[in-house]
Amino acid sequence: HGPMYGHGFATLFLAECYGMTHRGEIRDKLSKAVNLIVNTQNHEGGWRYQPVRRDADISVTICEVMALRAARNAGLFVPRDTIDRCTEYVRKSQNADGGFMYMIQGGQSQFPRSAAGVVALYSAGVYDSPEIKKGLAYLMNFLPQFNDAHNESHYFYGHYYAVQAMWH
Repeated sequence: HGPMYGHGFATLFLAECYGMTHRGEIRDKLSKAVNLIVNTQNHEGGWRYQPVRRDADISVTICEVMALRAARNAGLFVPRDTIDRCTEYVRKSQNADGGFMYMIQGGQSQFPRSAAGVVALYSAGVYDSPEIKKGLAYLMNFLPQFNDAHNESHYFYGHYYAVQAMWH
């Protein structure tokens, strides 16, 4: 859907590689990748499909915050302000039912993006908050069934993040 998805996952990959090897050439590339993420965060605190500071959505934002967390864990500097603004964006993305909307302009909750929202908060260092509790309760109330795999939009995407949410 856009290069920022790929960039987020590639940055996550680079961070994991650097964390295992501490090779200087990987650190240099990882540092540039982190800088692009930091420098394209929009005024709301999230990211979108293109590396520009326009709008944001929860699905691209989760990719970027996971990448930033991995880079920080590998020893790179990630500005606290970037994470704080991202956390605020994710919190604003939560609906009253505990699930998460796609964009903060409004929308209904769905399991896949709600799992992503919970993991975004965990990745930002939020482990125990009302948003986490409400998000986990939402996920438990709307667990997809295996036979829904062909009928439900983003079934595997949702499970990718739900596994991480439940692991935490």
